[in-house]
Amino acid sequence: MSSYRLRLLFLLLLVSSSVSRCTGCAFCEKLFQQQQQKQEKQSYPTRRTVGSPRPFGGEKPTRAQEFNRTGVLHPEYQIPATLRPGNVSQFYYLSPREGPPLTLLVSPCSGPILWTVSYVQPPENDHDLDGTKYQTRWPVKTLKPGSPLFTYEGAEDKNFTIARTRAGLYWFEIQSIGNSNAEKSEPSTVLLYATSNAFNHVTGVYANEKEDRHRSLRFQQRRSKRRLTVSWNKSNVDPHLSNYCLAVTSGSQAHPSTLCAAQNVLNIRSYATKGTLANKEHHHRSVPEGLHCVRQTKLTLHRMKFDTTYNFTLYVINMRNNVSSRVAIDAIRFRKTPEVMLHTDRYTTVSLRKTDGFVNFRYRPPENASSIFHVLPCGGGIVKAKLTAPGILREKEVIGYASLRVPLLPNGKAYTLRISATPQELARVSAIKVLVTQESSIIYPQIPSRSMPREYRSLRSCDEVTVAIEPAGAAKYCILVRELKGSSSLASVTTIPDQCGLHRRRRSEYTFEVCEERKSLPKERALPFTLKRLQPGKAYLLQITAQLKGQSLSYPLLGVRTKRTCLRRLQP
Repeated sequence: MSSYRLRLLFLLLLVSSSVSRCTGCAFCEKLFQQQQQKQEKQSYPTRRTVGSPRPFGGEKPTRAQEFNRTGVLHPEYQIPATLRPGNVSQFYYLSPREGPPLTLLVSPCSGPILWTVSYVQPPENDHDLDGTKYQTRWPVKTLKPGSPLFTYEGAEDKNFTIARTRAGLYWFEIQSIGNSNAEKSEPSTVLLYATSNAFNHVTGVYANEKEDRHRSLRFQQRRSKRRLTVSWNKSNVDPHLSNYCLAVTSGSQAHPSTLCAAQNVLNIRSYATKGTLANKEHHHRSVPEGLHCVRQTKLTLHRMKFDTTYNFTLYVINMRNNVSSRVAIDAIRFRKTPEVMLHTDRYTTVSLRKTDGFVNFRYRPPENASSIFHVLPCGGGIVKAKLTAPGILREKEVIGYASLRVPLLPNGKAYTLRISATPQELARVSAIKVLVTQESSIIYPQIPSRSMPREYRSLRSCDEVTVAIEPAGAAKYCILVRELKGSSSLASVTTIPDQCGLHRRRRSEYTFEVCEERKSLPKERALPFTLKRLQPGKAYLLQITAQLKGQSLSYPLLGVRTKRTCLRRLQP
């Protein structure tokens, strides 16, 4: 009997071995497949649980696969979630311990949503035999969320921050709204992000400061070629890991508040940079409308349409966590350059700030007369002057003052003087003043264009300084003296003069004025002036002007300083 049992045991072992190996037996192979399918079905429970482990021996799933299976958010990782129409979607965040802050960010991509956050208490029967609680796998149906901690309804990206979290589970409930017919509506998408760090690590825009949401964009127009350059500042958070997307539309179309929503409605135009091109600005030569994604802080758009309003929205993407934010909203109307008519011996003043730094002047000269154009920037900045006519082209950089002489024109022809200023110079240049005179008339003193006043430092004392200029001919020379007080330094003083309103500023801005009439000029080129009655150890700003027939022009400004101590003169 014992031998029979041994043989039966040996046969069972042989069958089990053949079934496990599944070699050479069709029945065993089929049986093994059925057992394997049964094990796989058992390894994936039908009801959803929070924190359930993956099947033993399976490959490690991706974060997206793990999120789709469990609905649990991974910290520091943004992930898309699909919202079914008419349903309330549920997601979770596990806080491993008490203490660290928690910020949950939800970005709608397909319209307005309604979402709430609640803290979930462990199930009532979650205890061991001794009655002490412990954390295990929690089936979703047994979870009981508490009262909502936060509720938001809208289409903007919104964050919920807890300064000090509790250990446990936080429950999201999100649903799409705004469509009454849920059966015909399509699934919508949201982006979810959770972080336990300080939220300024994500981006600076979510600090709920209104000025951050409307950071200004800078525009530089080139109307002659219908180009527009848009520039902005670098991101304050991780600038080396930041990319930028600029949404451009024309008309009354409003931009979505989130980048993912803009990607759904605008054509995406990406710019690949290789090698040395990474440090250059991008040029987009097709139609300007669309979503332009770049790494630099400057983008040039071509083929702009005149008299068209363009809307701009800037988004910043942090490549560390793929979180995006809207940081600037602006609009501009791309207009033709205004044209102003000039008349002989009559001043014409135009505000450059109101014309975005561009203005065209037209002048039709009288017969048989050559002309001189006098250009004076108001405010002490630099502008560019371009004078064109049939067969004539004159270009000049105007620093304070410039004159352009042009020959005769055929009858019926006109000159076009184009004045332009960069956005940086518009901070200083408020307006442009233009005067056209005939060749024979002399209106302004002939100040050398590249002549800078200089000081004889060897003659400096505690109460006087000596300066010299290159003469502008017989004229009345005046020196306006202003004391620099407080923390003003000579190095920070600009040397470009403001040629407009020289007479008005003499009493209001300057301490005193010294004038001399010079009819006979010295043989040497330098024209010296000695200023007295100064204070020891003081810094002064000097503006030297030359006046002829009631018209004044200023030399570049000069800063000087007196000695701190006065040396007593020895008695003979």
